[in-house]
Amino acid sequence: MNKIALKICGITDIKSVITAHKNKIKSLGFASNNLDGPNTANDKKIKYLIKECNYYKIESVLLTRYFSLDELIKQIDYTKPKIISCSYHYSATDLKKIKKIFKKLKIGIAINPEKFDRNYIYSVKDIVDVFYYDLNVYKKNTIKTYPIKKCIKQIGFIKKVTKSIFIGGGVSEKNAHKIINIAKPDGLDISRSLKGKTASLSSLKLKKFLSQVAAI
Repeated sequence: MNKIALKICGITDIKSVITAHKNKIKSLGFASNNLDGPNTANDKKIKYLIKECNYYKIESVLLTRYFSLDELIKQIDYTKPKIISCSYHYSATDLKKIKKIFKKLKIGIAINPEKFDRNYIYSVKDIVDVFYYDLNVYKKNTIKTYPIKKCIKQIGFIKKVTKSIFIGGGVSEKNAHKIINIAKPDGLDISRSLKGKTASLSSLKLKKFLSQVAAI
């Protein structure tokens, strides 16, 4: 993976952390169970898994929904991630407060094709370290995936004004080359396509994906 970074999201067990470590994955995402969608975990489990990431020197990313700033600060303080991936609802003022409290914390903002505001992105561009652009739009019981070509203008705007962009949502070995070639992101955010029959990360699927993407 010399040419593009990889973050594996939806990690829910220690076995997956170890599999990631053995395959030299440098970033893992943990989805709070306050979010809609699969592969979430409660704060207690996420705190434990983040401690394991620290042991293996893996960057931990906490994905969480929009709620009060005080609640977000409590969640960050309890779970202690290296990066927070939070809602686009938080203002520049809110994000500055978070940075002031957690000086080493990196801030990421999650955006999807239906929740895209150029003015907002521009207002936080100097505070945010990374934007996570999700091709999937999660509803209570459904997931809608947008094709990469339909999102290229939005992605292009983010690339012009921000430090880094990761693209996720339905990314797999079948479409990774296409996404990289069309959008040229800084990284890919991948989850379900690397899981086995259980919720654990599949070593076989991960090795296959890494070999194909590295061949670009």
